[in-house]
Amino acid sequence: MVNEKQRPAFGRCVINLVTAYAVTVVLVMAFALLLCYTDIDEAWISRGAKIISVFSVALAGALCARSGKSGGWLVGGVSGVLYMIILYALGYLIFGRLELDVDAALKLVYGAIAGIVGGIIGINLK
Repeated sequence: MVNEKQRPAFGRCVINLVTAYAVTVVLVMAFALLLCYTDIDEAWISRGAKIISVFSVALAGALCARSGKSGGWLVGGVSGVLYMIILYALGYLIFGRLELDVDAALKLVYGAIAGIVGGIIGINLK
């Protein structure tokens, strides 16, 4: 069995991105249950999705940067952008359409910023 230090950095980052997506799925399911069984206003659906996305992207950045020695902000930013690109690709595969507009570009920027923050936190927590 290959230990954590022997695995290539890209492989560790892919595993950490999968972990962040798993956390996203759990949080979305919990949020859906919360919306279903409480009287929370529907306006919170958009806000909740954004909060979950930002948290998950920051988590991906922190997890990917945690295994590095330096440059946590860069690793986090790249993992944040990768997270968002994969999310758009999954959306395209599921819904069959891809909307590349200003909103999509802003989401990539927000993903990069959340990943950078997560990367800075991750590199400093190890």
